[in-house]
Order: sequence, then structure tokens, then C-alpha cells
Amino acid sequence: MLAPASTRITGRFKVNRSGIIDFTLICCIAAWAPTVARASLIDGSQLHLAGDAQVGAISLTWQCNQPGDAACASAPANVGDFSVSASTGSFAEYNSTFGLITDINDALQPLNTLFSLPNFMTFDLNSDITLELTFIPLGNDTVSSTCAGLSHCTPQNNLLITPNNPLGLSAFDLDSNLSGTAATFGVIGVVHQAGGQTGEFSGIYSAEFVGLNPQQTLALATGGSNSTYSANLSLTLSQTSTPEPTSIFLSGIGLVGLGLASRVRRS
Repeated sequence: MLAPASTRITGRFKVNRSGIIDFTLICCIAAWAPTVARASLIDGSQLHLAGDAQVGAISLTWQCNQPGDAACASAPANVGDFSVSASTGSFAEYNSTFGLITDINDALQPLNTLFSLPNFMTFDLNSDITLELTFIPLGNDTVSSTCAGLSHCTPQNNLLITPNNPLGLSAFDLDSNLSGTAATFGVIGVVHQAGGQTGEFSGIYSAEFVGLNPQQTLALATGGSNSTYSANLSLTLSQTSTPEPTSIFLSGIGLVGLGLASRVRRS
């Protein structure tokens, strides 16, 4: 007795053509799933973090001292840590966790100049998101080497002189307020999501020096003293994103599978 047209029997195995189609479609969906399952970056996401840092003449050294952070103990010497809180959007999953941040040095990351510092910031929880630092703007207050008698001051240091920073300006603005002086500097960079999407981030790091004027703050900060800082970084999505190689490969498998399913259906 012959088997039905839609069935072939070989030994002990029976293969059904409609089953092949169903199986192929399932494989296609499974192949595509990793490319769409990962959450996309969210425009306007806010990352709020805090830590300790030491300001040098041409460098910023992050301290590795956040209570409860075990990851920093095995981090490289040029890396410090930070804690995350009150963050939103793509960064919300990192609330109440820690991350690692790489030191900045004007010899390697000159002010007012485009550069690339990959993995400037990473998160202990996972590697879904990393931050690449690409630009540090100059301060824009009144320029002074000592900040004496000024309520708003951008320190000047000859060690910072470069073609893009001929006056040797610092990235810091020192601004008097009711409690003392706020020392702030800006950063710009790229947020990389593991699924391949990117976005630009910008933000401000700020440290408060209670009871000190800008001149005293400058002397304390450049004297090697540790300062507690906070930072708020805002994510702005790029117009385009680049898929990672794995996603491209899996998409290719999905397309081949759909083509095979179509051929089987037509035969």
C-alpha cells in the first residue's frame, strides 16, 4: 500500500510535509527572537550616579571605595567605582547597583578635542549597556589661575595647553552658592547597547565644597584631596543604529529558513 502523497516513509521515520513547514517557521522565529527580544534604548533616559574622585593638575582619578561593591576590588588600577540611584528609562535596571569608571588624563583624553575612551563606564549587573567617553568641553566662567576674589571661575593651568585649548583652561567651573562652591564639568559620549543600538549621552559631574569659596576650592581640589561627586547623564538616541554581527547572522538564518519553507510549500 502506498503512503499518501504528503508523506514519505524511510525505515522507522515518517516525515510530514506540513510538519517540515511548521518546524522551519519555528526555527525562523527562534533565529530572529534574539534580535528583537532585547529592549531598545529609551530616549531621555536619565543616569544618576555618585562616587569619590581625586582631582589632579591634568587628571581625574576615580576612587574605588563604594560600600558593598565587590567588583572594584579586582578592577584595573586606573578604574574606580560608583553607585546608581534614581535613574530612569534604559538605566532604571541599574538602580541600587554599582558600576566601574575609568580615570581621565588630559594627555590621553585632551580637553575640547574629540577622542575615544571605550568602556568609560560599565555596570556590574550586566554588560547590556556601556558608555564611551568622546568629548570634555572647557569651562566657561571667568578665567583665572587662582580664582582669587571671583565668585565664578574657570581655573587656568599651563599644563593643559594644547592646540585646541591654547589658554590651558580647565574643564571645571567653580561657582559660589549659598553653601559654598560647586565644582562642575561636562561630558559627552556614546551609549552602546548590546543589541547594536547607540545613542549620545551628555551630562554634568558636580562636587559641593561646603564653606569654601572658589579660590579655596581650587587649592583643596588640586592639592590631592578626595571629593564626593554626583553626576546626572541624559541619553539622546542617535538617528541610526548598527546591528551586531550575531544579529546579522541570525537574521540571515531566518531569511534562509523562510525561503526553504516557501519552497516546500510550493512543491
